[in-house]
Amino acid sequence: MKLYSNHAIITISYVVFNVLLTNYKMYCYKISRLLTYEDQLQKLRRNYGGDLISATYEIVKSFPENKLIICFDMTDHHLITFLLPKLEKGNISVTLFNFSSLEALDKYFDLLSYQTKNYLPATTIFFGKHKLYEHILLQIYERNYIRRTLSYIFHWKTDLNNHIKSNREQTINAYHWVTKLNYTMPREMSKQAFSRHFLMNIHSAMRVIVICNSRPDSFRIYYNQATSYKEHHLDMINWWDHEKGLFHHPTLPHEKSVYKDFHGKLLRIPVLHKPPWHFVRYNLSDNKSFEVIGGRDDRLLNLLSRKLNFRYVYSDPPERIQGSATSGEFNGVLGLVSNRKADLFIGDMGIIWERINVVEFSFITLADSGAFVTHAPSKLNEALALLRPFQWQVWPAIGFTCLIVGPFLYILIALPNAWQPRFLVRSHARLFFDCTWFTITIFLKQTGKEPSNTHKARFFIILLSVSATYVITDMYSANLTSLLARPGREKAITNLYQLKNVMESTNFKLFIEKHSPSFGLIENGSGIYGEIWDIMQRSQSKYVVESVEEGVKLVKDKRNVAVMAGRETLFFDIQRFGHKNFQLSEKLNTAYSAIALQLGCPYIEEINKILMANFEAGIITKMTENEYEKLGKQQNIPEAQLRENEATATNVETNKRAKATEDDKLKPISLKMVQGPFYLLFIGNIFSGLILLAEIGIYKYYLKMRKRYKSQLQMLRKLWRRLRWLVKTARSKISRIYRNFMHDAITMTLEYTE
Repeated sequence: MKLYSNHAIITISYVVFNVLLTNYKMYCYKISRLLTYEDQLQKLRRNYGGDLISATYEIVKSFPENKLIICFDMTDHHLITFLLPKLEKGNISVTLFNFSSLEALDKYFDLLSYQTKNYLPATTIFFGKHKLYEHILLQIYERNYIRRTLSYIFHWKTDLNNHIKSNREQTINAYHWVTKLNYTMPREMSKQAFSRHFLMNIHSAMRVIVICNSRPDSFRIYYNQATSYKEHHLDMINWWDHEKGLFHHPTLPHEKSVYKDFHGKLLRIPVLHKPPWHFVRYNLSDNKSFEVIGGRDDRLLNLLSRKLNFRYVYSDPPERIQGSATSGEFNGVLGLVSNRKADLFIGDMGIIWERINVVEFSFITLADSGAFVTHAPSKLNEALALLRPFQWQVWPAIGFTCLIVGPFLYILIALPNAWQPRFLVRSHARLFFDCTWFTITIFLKQTGKEPSNTHKARFFIILLSVSATYVITDMYSANLTSLLARPGREKAITNLYQLKNVMESTNFKLFIEKHSPSFGLIENGSGIYGEIWDIMQRSQSKYVVESVEEGVKLVKDKRNVAVMAGRETLFFDIQRFGHKNFQLSEKLNTAYSAIALQLGCPYIEEINKILMANFEAGIITKMTENEYEKLGKQQNIPEAQLRENEATATNVETNKRAKATEDDKLKPISLKMVQGPFYLLFIGNIFSGLILLAEIGIYKYYLKMRKRYKSQLQMLRKLWRRLRWLVKTARSKISRIYRNFMHDAITMTLEYTE
């Protein structure tokens, strides 16, 4: 047992020794790895001027997105190796792009394209050379990857070792190596200097953040949207220290605190003549081609400039249109804003899907609806006023009633009398005529003799009299009186289905403002819109106008023309050119207008805040009403002043205005308004005369035919007499011959007998 116990002790001791040796080797390996990791980390800190890994992590962690795109080249691959585990522990997903190859750069821009098309946020941090940064900023601007949800962080690398004096003690601790340096930064490094091309490639709408270290173990954060009035400029907004971390939270300032005051910044704004939103005069002089003289949106822009403290200058767009997509690019005002040659556009800019992809829209400035305007329906001819109290569907029923009540009364009288005779009917034809004529006299409210005194006939006559008097005649008289008091007009075109029917049946044309939302709705719409578009393409060689004002003038001059646009714009132009000349349709669709700004505009929230406050308070609506009030005051100018202002008007225009004025005046009732009965009397007299002439002609024809009949009858009688005489003569001759023959025969027989 003792030997066995000694052997066991030796075995256990050997095992314990091996375990301790193995643990010692592993501990030494970990110590060596730890020293190697710390050496590499200290080397990175020396190369980048501090703990860039921790600074980057804290800066990125303050962003709301937990996704990060890291772009780097081969010179920074060691930094990425240490940065990735740090971000992974913070639950930040990372997408890496190594810009050492051009394919990676193209893939990165493809990713940005996907993010912008799907309205997804993206935060990118770049580690590389300064020339690469300049190229990336230029590509971002040219490809238009500028959005408020896209942030670009650049690490601006500086070499601090060149500025550290060699005779200073450089005892470096793992975490506090800077604190042991008795070191003062050179003056030229106290303010970071960025390259000129890098700053020039920064647009004000970009979200560009730059991280740089101007002193050891301290990183400054610069931001291009730190101020609202500086262009191509970076201002320091925050900094990171190894001991305290970020000085401000959150990392970036809020847009509300930055863009609440523009400090007199000058904005470039194109303008178009479109009442009542903008009134613009063109071709004033060689030095000044246009002048804005008012409008609701001009007042609204003035309100925004006072609230946000900015200045603005109007510009005349080259084509003077809102713009549409041609060959993938927009022209007109939209082209200026999308290409960032103009800061914003305020006017009747409708919000449609095609425009949302190239500009950003603010809160609505106008809640409008689509409509179309036609020429006012003309007055109906008073000569046909007698037929208008009832619609055309009623007149056949009345005529059919007049036709059947007479025969029905005849049947009601004659049939019972034929079954049980109670009175003598001398002529059924005369009784039928009397019944028919009596029913006609009842409809004409005249007196007549009853064709029968039976109870059934009297009951039917009373029922017919009540129906004719109170149902037909009185309603007809009441409607006729109202029509004579207020003459009727043609049926107005108030909806798209009526417009479509008129365009199919007559030479009626529809015009739409060029590049307007209404044009896009008709061109790309389905259903009734598509049917109208097909008719326009088949029957019209031209279906666009340059402006709504031009279209309204065209409707005023022609009766077979309609113009489709925003209802508010049409209503204002109708008031300008005389509301008596136009007919506005019902609301077709809801349409909204807003301010068009550049994609990624950083101050859109401040503009929205002001617009929402004014919209809810009714100030924007009041501005629109003020334009109508100004229009009303201008239309109430004395006649003498109108003559002076319109001395150059043509005679045709003067005659049209005079005629319109006469139509608007109230007139007393004249014979022209009741000319229908006279026409009816005239037609009745002519018809009676024609009947009389027909009767005279028929009577003369009857007499002539009777005389001819008598002459023909006399000839027939003479012929008959002659025929009878010939027959009688022939008969007598035959009788005589027969008697003579019989006499001779008898005589010869007697002789033979004897």
